Amino acid sequence: MNGIEMIPAQQPGTKNRPIAALLAGIAAICAATSFCGWLFEVRQLQTFGFDTFPIRPLTSVGYVGVSLGLLASICDRQRAATLLWILPIVVAASYIAETLTGSAWSLARLIGEIPPLGSDHGYIPRPRLISAGILLLLTISAFGSRIRGWFSAEAVGLIATGVLCLSMAAGMMILFAEPTHKVPQVLIASMPSAFMGIILSITLILLNADLAIVRAVARRRGNWWMLAFLPAALLLPIIPSVLELFFWSRNGMSAAATEALVTLCNMLIVGMITFWAITRISRAQAHALELSDAVDSATVAITTADGRIAYWSGGCERLYGWTAAEARGQYKYLLLRSVCPIYSVESRQSDGHIQELIELHRDGREVSVVERGVNVSGPGREPVIALKLTDTTERQKAMEALRDSEERLAAASLAHELGVFEWDVKTGRIEWSLGTEQRLGLRPGSISSFESWRAQVDPSDVQTSLEIIARAVQTRADRFSFRYRFIQPNGGVRAVEGSSRAFYDEQGNLVRTIGVILDITQRDEHDSELRRREAQLRSILQTVPDAMVVIDNNALIQQFSAAAERLWGYRAEDVLGRSATILVPENVRETHMTVLRRFLEHGEGVIGDIHTSTAESAEGRCFPIEIRTGVARIDTQFLLTMFVRDMSERLATQERLSDLSAEIAHVSRQSAMSELAADLAHELNQPLSATSNYLSAARMLLERGEQGEKVIELLRTAVDQTQRAGEIIRRLRAFMARGEVEMRAESIERTVRDAADLVQVGTTHFNIRTAFQLDPQVRFVFADRIQVQQVLVNLIRNAMQALRGCDRPDRIITISSRKLDDQTVEIAVADNGPGMPAQVLETIFTRFTTTKGGRGGMGIGLSISKRIIEAHGGSLSAANQPEGGAIFRFTLPMIEGGHD
Repeated sequence: MNGIEMIPAQQPGTKNRPIAALLAGIAAICAATSFCGWLFEVRQLQTFGFDTFPIRPLTSVGYVGVSLGLLASICDRQRAATLLWILPIVVAASYIAETLTGSAWSLARLIGEIPPLGSDHGYIPRPRLISAGILLLLTISAFGSRIRGWFSAEAVGLIATGVLCLSMAAGMMILFAEPTHKVPQVLIASMPSAFMGIILSITLILLNADLAIVRAVARRRGNWWMLAFLPAALLLPIIPSVLELFFWSRNGMSAAATEALVTLCNMLIVGMITFWAITRISRAQAHALELSDAVDSATVAITTADGRIAYWSGGCERLYGWTAAEARGQYKYLLLRSVCPIYSVESRQSDGHIQELIELHRDGREVSVVERGVNVSGPGREPVIALKLTDTTERQKAMEALRDSEERLAAASLAHELGVFEWDVKTGRIEWSLGTEQRLGLRPGSISSFESWRAQVDPSDVQTSLEIIARAVQTRADRFSFRYRFIQPNGGVRAVEGSSRAFYDEQGNLVRTIGVILDITQRDEHDSELRRREAQLRSILQTVPDAMVVIDNNALIQQFSAAAERLWGYRAEDVLGRSATILVPENVRETHMTVLRRFLEHGEGVIGDIHTSTAESAEGRCFPIEIRTGVARIDTQFLLTMFVRDMSERLATQERLSDLSAEIAHVSRQSAMSELAADLAHELNQPLSATSNYLSAARMLLERGEQGEKVIELLRTAVDQTQRAGEIIRRLRAFMARGEVEMRAESIERTVRDAADLVQVGTTHFNIRTAFQLDPQVRFVFADRIQVQQVLVNLIRNAMQALRGCDRPDRIITISSRKLDDQTVEIAVADNGPGMPAQVLETIFTRFTTTKGGRGGMGIGLSISKRIIEAHGGSLSAANQPEGGAIFRFTLPMIEGGHD
């Protein structure tokens, strides 16, 4: 069975066995003594001094059998008891047979109880029903209760009480009856028989009941007046009979008066006993009802010795969900599926056992209980086990929650390397959680007391810690925080911080603290490194010439460097927390806020780009600035760091450099034109000379008086030659012009051909041919025509100069264009000359590097050309061709549309 193993039930009267055995032995001795009186013809032994009523020999034998049978039963010799109890059964049966037949039975004659006729033996009375009844009742009740279990303890007690009354009545008749008086036949018995009947009936009562009076006497406690009243209550019913015999023997009253007096006494005695019994019963019933209600409200169950439920209180119904009708008769531990987490299911429990069980509610829920069992036995009842059940489900849940909490705390402490400690101020004892000392680099137990703690802590921190504790005690603070350093055995230092809960006594003295500590050595080192880096960064930022301004999501200024103070003229404390829009003119403030909002919403437009804008100083002076912005994200907040540079000087420098570059380009063009002056003079001389000749011829014809088509033709030819000379001069003036840069859509073909024609003036005698390979799909570029022509003139002139020293008969300069992508066009100038040395290619675009060797040149033409192309957003490169000759390529932005 699941649960505890029950102790075998004790038989009723087990505690009274010694007394019962003593009484049974006395009865046996008395029976044997009376039988010996017949054997040795001793009249006193036969009658115990009362000669009128001797005991019959066969009756003595019967009492010997009853007494010895009880002794054998008390000694657990049940078979011997059964054999011995056959004797009184046979004797009682023979007596009943003699009584019914009215003649001596053969068994009596066999043993010589009935003497033959003419013998000298005295008169032996015939057996009466009382003797046979006593023997028969004692034997049957003993055999039925001790051997067969036919009768309950209550039934045996009732039978024994009846035998006791009969035996006492018979004894009273012997004591008070006169020889001349007529005695009721039913009460005729011998004194030995009555005496042994009393002793054996008391023996049976002791063996079958644990009398409360006996327990009270043995324990020396209880209602002593009840103990005194019990004999009186037993003797009261006898008083009327004694009075009747007394008055009857004295003849002092008439029979009617005697009967009336006896009846009155009986009524008084019965009334007193009845009133007392009703009062006691009512009071006991009231107490029993109160006790029953109290027990029913408690969680109490009563089981039999084998574990079946005999009583199931209302508290058990509420606890387990099973009603009393459903639970009664069930095995408790099977019904509730009881499990003991401490003992095994078959472990034996002693009286008064206590165990914790996990049982199932009717709906399947687990119920935790503490079961206390007590063995209970009473007069005439089978022993039972009273179980007091205490519901500990909530306590178990609380304990489990506490264990879970402690496990989580331990896990969290281990994960975060927290140490828990307790300091008993009075004893100085300090207890640490497992592993705390090792994590601090200390030996376990090395800081188990206040003095050892003081010895391990940095001396400068000890006094600080004591002052913190003193202030907490002075103000009765519930908790205080601390920070100090441990000195390790190897000389290392571990920094810790923590807090502690303070506990005070009634006088306000600190008696105990419980707290936690955390090793912050790495954090301190990290913080120290951060502080060092912060100081270094602050020093760098203070020396950086650019101004630094940090703003938040709302454009409020958070930091304002010293360089920013110098740039704007504000002090940092005057602008911190104010809107950054005060740093720019009013007309651009909305633009800046729009850019900031777009960045905050979409993350676009600020980070990674360089922006230019206009700033306004504290005096109202506006100046150009360049802004570089970085962002730092802190949770959902942004911090924008802006490095601002004043562009005033740089723009002025750029303007001066631009003017200087224009001047240099102009000088370069003048230099180029000076080199072409002789060729240009020769080229201009031809159309002017031709014009003069044509005009002279026309004049001669006019002087002759000739008119008509011939004169007109001469004048038309002169005009053409004049226009030719004017075009040469126009190109020269345009090339030499010192104007502003003008970016617009220009025709690639016109720009290229004009430049080529300008260079080819006066070079026809060199026998250098110019070939054009222009892409018809690419017609326009977005550029300054004069600057692009300057580059082309420079490249074409260099090519012509390289071809002049070449002995090849087919000297060609090829000018080509092609589309690189949708936005870029490439223009190339190539020749089939000797090419350029490798060392020249490496530095060809460096100033004062010339490709003309000893033929002259300043070495700035290609450098200027490279800057011009880069200013247009393109690039200029040079290389030697595999088939011979050099090639220069440059790119320009392409544009759709325009006009030739």
